[in-house]
Amino acid sequence: MRNKNLLIATLVLGLLAFAAIRLTREAPKAEADKKPLVEAALLDGAKSLAIKANNKSVTLEKTAEGWTVKEKFGLPAEIENRLLPLIRGLQKANNFGQLTANPKRLEKLGLADSSLTLVGADGKPVTIQFGKQTEDGLGASARLTGQEFAIRTDFTGYLEGDPTSWVDFTLFAAKPADIKAISFEWKDGKAEFARKAQGAPFEGKGGQAVEDIVSTLATVRAADAVALDDKDVAKAARSSQVKLALFDGSSVTLTFAKLAGTSPNDQGKTFVKLDHSDPKHPSHASAKKAAFVAAAWLAEQVPASLADFKKAQQPAPEPAAPTIQIPGPAPAIITSPEIKVK
Repeated sequence: MRNKNLLIATLVLGLLAFAAIRLTREAPKAEADKKPLVEAALLDGAKSLAIKANNKSVTLEKTAEGWTVKEKFGLPAEIENRLLPLIRGLQKANNFGQLTANPKRLEKLGLADSSLTLVGADGKPVTIQFGKQTEDGLGASARLTGQEFAIRTDFTGYLEGDPTSWVDFTLFAAKPADIKAISFEWKDGKAEFARKAQGAPFEGKGGQAVEDIVSTLATVRAADAVALDDKDVAKAARSSQVKLALFDGSSVTLTFAKLAGTSPNDQGKTFVKLDHSDPKHPSHASAKKAAFVAAAWLAEQVPASLADFKKAQQPAPEPAAPTIQIPGPAPAIITSPEIKVK
């Protein structure tokens, strides 16, 4: 029995030692097979980047104005939150070699659903198809241009094909405390408010309400963009105009135009046009390309009339004192024979 146990222990130790040697030998090989998924030179000299995903497609182009979104009138692309994260993800991504060349397995990977095409300085396109995550959880499966097999990658970035998601819709941004004065113009009247000093509260009745409006308008970000000759833009009626004067001497004029909905559940659209006092401000170039749809939260913060503005300043009525209902039949009135009830 003792010899049998000794034999089993020896076999187990031998298998463990063999596995350790095998892993030690294979690790460098796997590391040696790893190479960048996208060459650094291609990313550095990229002229355009096209993405197909979620049944949509978008093309980003590098122009003299910077990165722009082709399908959205050449408007500026969102760099910080969209383009840079994707580029960084591609810079870090590696190709770990062949995953499979089996046609049936390739079909299950869904490689035709998403793709990324880069055009470098030489003008030659390089396309990478991305599929489902590999079974070992390393990253997305992929297929390079001209290859009939899929590869393993550690790319985990998200591909977005909706052009609207790639546009930088920020038309103007400032700190609320930097806004010196605000003036409103409606069909039924005007109103003006100002601060005595930077960071001081707005003076006059309704100053607190104006603080809230200024906090909202300090950053003007649209929700979408449409063609300048869009029929809805032509139908929209001007509802209000707001002018912001800053302590640095610049000013911004916002013109809002409202288009009523076609049904009770349709809230319609509000278009916003921004005019900056600085002729070199980027908003001027964008205004020549498209008309902008105001975000719902932005449109709701701007009163549609002087009457609405004044109404918002009125204190809310105090709630009426609650009445206590006593359950049961109404109490009977008992009268004395000596008391006559008229």
